[in-house]
Amino acid sequence: MGTVKRKKEAFAVIAGVILLWTTCSLARIYAGPGRMAMCRTTFTEKASGGTLIMWDNLGRNARYVAIETAAGEPAETAIARLAEKIDNTDPFGWLRYHTGEKRVTSSGGELTGILGSCASYLFAGTETGLGIPRPPHSLTANYDPEHKKIALKWLNPPGGYDIIRIKFRWGNYVHFGGDGLAGDAESYVRDLVEKPMDVSDLDILVNGVRNDIYSSAAAIHINKNIQEELYGIPFSSGLAPNWQRWSLDANEAGIKPQMGIRNELTTVKGRRYNSIPTADKKPFYQIIESGVQGGTGGVYRKFIGLTPGHTYRVKARMAALSELKGKKQSVSVHASAGCALSPRQMAGLDALPGGKKGSDACKLKNADSKTITKGKYGEYSDEITLPQDSNSITVWLRYTGKGAGSVGLDWISLEDLSVKTK
Repeated sequence: MGTVKRKKEAFAVIAGVILLWTTCSLARIYAGPGRMAMCRTTFTEKASGGTLIMWDNLGRNARYVAIETAAGEPAETAIARLAEKIDNTDPFGWLRYHTGEKRVTSSGGELTGILGSCASYLFAGTETGLGIPRPPHSLTANYDPEHKKIALKWLNPPGGYDIIRIKFRWGNYVHFGGDGLAGDAESYVRDLVEKPMDVSDLDILVNGVRNDIYSSAAAIHINKNIQEELYGIPFSSGLAPNWQRWSLDANEAGIKPQMGIRNELTTVKGRRYNSIPTADKKPFYQIIESGVQGGTGGVYRKFIGLTPGHTYRVKARMAALSELKGKKQSVSVHASAGCALSPRQMAGLDALPGGKKGSDACKLKNADSKTITKGKYGEYSDEITLPQDSNSITVWLRYTGKGAGSVGLDWISLEDLSVKTK
């Protein structure tokens, strides 16, 4: 065991030296105009009003910068503020090697002076204007060790894309690969014989591009037959990557999704990098909160392209972020075969596929208001065997709130128990 530990420590030192050398080399190259790829992105539409986040996908835990926009604000002024903040704060770590003139600038809504490929910088936040496309969701990665393949499935938002980008990172982001697809693609198969990857530590990101603006990403981490949401990616529209919102009520403001931030776990200058090895190290987490009027709703996530007849284990981590007030506020998390569930089904009012009905139908074990404690995350799980006519599982959080309150969801995994791995 001592030898193994020393080898791991030695590798970590070597990796750190390589990363430092690479960063310094990029900085030297960047110092010479015209010698390094530079990204230009033009935003044309007006802002919707909200938080605009720009993040880099060079590591599992994103570096990012955020500004606030105003509803109806022209792209020219919003992007000018973004450029100024990047130039003043150096959020991505490559401006600190330079002094003198401004490196990141904007003109007429065009952001210029960003180091490297535009594919390395994605856009998220509650800002939904400026021409930024919505991200894909429900990314699912099915590992087939017998045929040595990984099959990806995801869902695109309305409007589609011009192109879709897939990125693979493995060995804690030491190795990488990727591909480009048509803008309406919703599946991809990777042949591990032709293009080998380490499937015990594999990160996969899928995002869309429209009018040369990059959406945020759907993402998943693979450990053979286990796929889990283990990354630090800022949210879009208050929703964690892969997730969507649902509501039983016409008043959608009654139950709202938001992004929670554990500031001590984010990637910033002067802080040791957090590689997010476990769920409790994730810097961003899903908040579902209710206002005074309250309502019933939450978030849901589909796993698609699964294998009929296989048995899957679903795990999720949840916590009450405020004291639950008896019958006025309740929370639970559920999983069911099928991907076209209605709000009434997720609310427990209509029967689920298979005929189960009611507030406790398809609930993960102990995942309800009686066991979910304030401020402390618990892990809840259950197993589902897919019928022969089903290839999907929907997982949803249901929160009924009357009066102010909130709950949190910060991690989910899906394990294919029918796949045998070495």
